[in-house]
Amino acid sequence: MSAFTVTASLASRVASAAPTTAPRRAVVVKAGGFTLDKTVGTEPVVFFTDKNGDAKRGTEAEYVAARDSQETYRASTVTGVLPGWAAGAIADSTINYTIQQAFAFKAPEGHVRGTVSGPELMNGRLAMVAFVSAAGAELSSAETVSQQFADAPVAVLFTISSIIFGSLISYQANTEPTAVGPFTAEKEVLNGRCAMVGMGSLLAFETLKHVALL
Repeated sequence: MSAFTVTASLASRVASAAPTTAPRRAVVVKAGGFTLDKTVGTEPVVFFTDKNGDAKRGTEAEYVAARDSQETYRASTVTGVLPGWAAGAIADSTINYTIQQAFAFKAPEGHVRGTVSGPELMNGRLAMVAFVSAAGAELSSAETVSQQFADAPVAVLFTISSIIFGSLISYQANTEPTAVGPFTAEKEVLNGRCAMVGMGSLLAFETLKHVALL
């Protein structure tokens, strides 16, 4: 466990510090220990944030149990941002995944995305962007998807590469997605699956009929 030693006075401030709201990885600060009257003690004390972003303190065993049950606050390894109270601390080490695991058709064990594999996540995002873009272009130009690709192959390939690259970074880093209002990780997966079905149906229709669907 990566941590740094803090003084008893700093430790007492940590417990009441207000956490930031950005998504974070498990962040931990270890004090040398102190008693209830805030004097220095011998029992190690660990300060961390729970999954709601509230500051907590406990023994190292309690922290490990909270982390293993995914009850701890998470931070993005992409940004490396830590709460203000943990200035100078190091984010606690959590699982990071290889490119092979990110592209496997089975989600790696322990991933914050649960059973959602990297390919499903990437294909879902690609399908959502592709379906909206293709439908809009068909309504305005009456061109099929293949004709649209022929018109701007570089732009299409760049968009595809950007989505795959961005998704790959966050998936490998095991970054927990942050819900924004009604937009949650679960709804993203559902919308992605619907978009994959919709895009597949659109391509199948145009392959058979050789005309734009919309």
